[in-house]
Amino acid sequence: MISQLKSLFSYRELLLNFAKKELKVKYKNSVLGFLWSLLNPVLMMLVFTVIFTRIFRFPNIDSPSIFFLAGLLPWNFFNSSVVGGTTSIVGNSSLIKKVYFPRELLPISITLANLVNFALELIVFVGFILAFAMFNPRLLDFYKYFPYLLLLVPILFVFTLGLSLLVAALNVYFRDIQHMVGILLMVLFYSTPIIYPMSMVPGGKIGFIYSLNPMTTIVSSFKNVLFWLTNPSLNFMLYSAGSAIVMFLFGYFIFLRLEPEFAEEV
Repeated sequence: MISQLKSLFSYRELLLNFAKKELKVKYKNSVLGFLWSLLNPVLMMLVFTVIFTRIFRFPNIDSPSIFFLAGLLPWNFFNSSVVGGTTSIVGNSSLIKKVYFPRELLPISITLANLVNFALELIVFVGFILAFAMFNPRLLDFYKYFPYLLLLVPILFVFTLGLSLLVAALNVYFRDIQHMVGILLMVLFYSTPIIYPMSMVPGGKIGFIYSLNPMTTIVSSFKNVLFWLTNPSLNFMLYSAGSAIVMFLFGYFIFLRLEPEFAEEV
């Protein structure tokens, strides 16, 4: 695995080309193009502002749209990367049969392309925080905790990439995976504190089992930094980092074990 990771460096230009292709395909025939990466959080902010100020209200949450987006943006990156990664090998069967290259470049390129979108959305999100700070001065302190993103984003990226590699490889042999992934992601969405605060989760065994979900600790840490303006829990950070490393090593290991037969199976 280590030697394979080192060999990927020689394919860095191909990886970047794959990532650029993913970005171009996503916005192909779109008038606004990359501007959609900036408009999406704006539109979501408008919708959530109406919903969470006029229809649903959570106690102790003074800026519900900021609260929701702080969890939704990292989730959207995770969701789109895993969904895209699932069919990355099968969807490029003609390319795989014609020429050799490290097959893992395909799910990696999809994750990188989504990371670019995620970064653009975070930039817009910071603008939202500054705008809302005029009505909620508490948000002005966000810059003190923003550097934690330098740790959280790589953790999220590594965890997402590991899962993408796993489902991409398994989907080559079991095509039902691509249908199961959508259902499992929906369950995982509601099992992650995105639209509700962690305080609503029962304690005891249920709370412990709930916290075993790595996306719970990752999303909660993002919300601590971007909304609650507190230091992320050290236990959550360590668990998230450990889960990300384990998921990446396991996913990449399975990918490399199954890769030799990809050309025949697709």
